[in-house]
Amino acid sequence: MSTTTARRLLALTSIAALLAVICVTAAASQPTTATGTFTYLASTFNGVRFEGGNTIIDDLHATVSYTGTLSGTSTLQGKLILHADGTANFHDIETFTGTVAGVPGSVTLRLEGATNPNGVVNATDTVLSSTGALANLHGVLDLVGTVPNPSGPVGTYSGWVRAGS
Repeated sequence: MSTTTARRLLALTSIAALLAVICVTAAASQPTTATGTFTYLASTFNGVRFEGGNTIIDDLHATVSYTGTLSGTSTLQGKLILHADGTANFHDIETFTGTVAGVPGSVTLRLEGATNPNGVVNATDTVLSSTGALANLHGVLDLVGTVPNPSGPVGTYSGWVRAGS
């Protein structure tokens, strides 16, 4: 290979690498602010046991309605621990079906949170995976609410979502 050919090949390779970086950067969108409300519509409690003054629900199932940036319904399954001091903590996997910022699809989230003795709920929903037009969605939502009835919490969420790789 001649020196001229090698220089041209090096220049073309450098240009191709630069274009690849630009394309990857353009493909990942900027985060979008996500806000709205959530309402637990129904909850069932299975696998209830008592241990050390705590009530442990090993198999919680619930249906949750979302409005706002997320518009649709989730089903969740997880574990709820009610402590003797009036606090609680929970760990759930949630499957949302609907739209996120107007884009349809399904999203699997990890929901983790706790309640204080006054019944205020604080939780974090983190996107684990997504399908459909929402494939490759990323995001984190902070949920704040209260538990006004046995169905579960109601409240607001805020955070961010971002499409892309």
